[in-house]
Amino acid sequence: MLSLASLASGARAGFIQKGIRTMVNVTSRPFLKALKGIQDGSDYVSGLVISYDASRGEAHALRRQLVEQMQFTAHRRELYAENQRLRRMINFVRREPRLILEPVDVIANFRGVLKIDRGSTHGIESSMCVLTEDGIVGLITEVDWTTATVVTLHNAGCKIGAMIRRNRVRGIVHGSGSDLSDICTIEYIDMKDAVRKGDEVVTSPESLFPSGRLIGLVVAVHDTGTLWKHADVAPAVDPYRVDEVFIIRRATSLLDELAGPEEPGDGVLFTPRTMPDNRPLQERYAP
Repeated sequence: MLSLASLASGARAGFIQKGIRTMVNVTSRPFLKALKGIQDGSDYVSGLVISYDASRGEAHALRRQLVEQMQFTAHRRELYAENQRLRRMINFVRREPRLILEPVDVIANFRGVLKIDRGSTHGIESSMCVLTEDGIVGLITEVDWTTATVVTLHNAGCKIGAMIRRNRVRGIVHGSGSDLSDICTIEYIDMKDAVRKGDEVVTSPESLFPSGRLIGLVVAVHDTGTLWKHADVAPAVDPYRVDEVFIIRRATSLLDELAGPEEPGDGVLFTPRTMPDNRPLQERYAP
């Protein structure tokens, strides 16, 4: 049997161990709380970093989608505008059966001079007329192998025979030669002739263009105190905004259209047809 001394010694040892555990728990508690706080803070910061990276990636993807959508919208608008231009060009060709028109692209534009993508290899020649469905553009002055130069009404070198549509008063239209002003001038108007603001100016029968093609509108009339007066004309076509133009290959007059196509022959413009012989046999072979 255990003695009282051994029991007392065991109880004392258990009490000491319990005291040590209590002291260790009390002493380590602040450190454990601090460690737990650090761990919780670390998890929170890690969560913030992960969430920020995810948000940044999502924002980048959304920005990319927005840019792609903007590009698609701009491309769609450009296709719509091109479609509208082509529709107007097709309708213009249909409305002008007496004109043989060739559409060409404008590849350069500088100081009222256009460069088009047709040249001598395509049968283009100088002095050919250029226009759009809105009106007169200018004349071809220089021709290279694959390109040609068009002098427009913004250039002082472009001169076109013109007339007032209302009363057929004649004059000469030429450009101002200034990029700062798109106003043209119609000169050599007799001071007795009536020209008013708002009158339509069209090509005259003496010009290289087919007669009656719109050049522009009169915006001001100037009396010079001499035998002649002149007027300012706002062109119907802004050459700085055209992407496609028409070259007039040939203009058929109304008389040619009524006369019909020419009869084939060896360089003969008109070959008389042989009329049928409706005489009786006695008259045909009578001596």
